[in-house]
Amino acid sequence: MTKGKPRGRTPSLIGGSNGRPKRANVKRRSECSRCHRTLEAGTDCFEIPKVGGAFANSKRVCQECFKNILQKTAEDLEELRAL
Repeated sequence: MTKGKPRGRTPSLIGGSNGRPKRANVKRRSECSRCHRTLEAGTDCFEIPKVGGAFANSKRVCQECFKNILQKTAEDLEELRAL
């Protein structure tokens, strides 16, 4: 599938609803939860867990989307430091 435009606002990792992201190796083809780019088997991606529910679900994001998430998190931290 071709890369599309990421859905919605870029999330931040500051919120308490997300767990600690981790790097994962893709074992079978899947897609990025933000831009729907195809993640081929054998490549690296990042899993961001969604904690607080009965089961720990995680969303896979490609490296480009994860860079955008980290940038948004850094901007949010700078806003908090400015207060």
